[in-house]
Amino acid sequence: MENLYTKRDLAEKLKLSISTLDNHMKEDKLPYIKFGKSVRFTDSDVKEYIRIHNPKIHTANVINSVGVKGLQDAVTY
Repeated sequence: MENLYTKRDLAEKLKLSISTLDNHMKEDKLPYIKFGKSVRFTDSDVKEYIRIHNPKIHTANVINSVGVKGLQDAVTY
């Protein structure tokens, strides 16, 4: 089962305000699941959002996941 984030959790994780998250939700930039009056964000949707809207964080996550050695191997001809 995927992790689900609250607005507060996601705002802290992405270092954004809740108002910014609300705006991105309204603009259909950030998919969400509604449970009554609450909303949640899936891990896969958050990763896709980061990939599209914050390439610096996405690149850092990729480098962290493969490690420096893996990155060096990938760019070595």
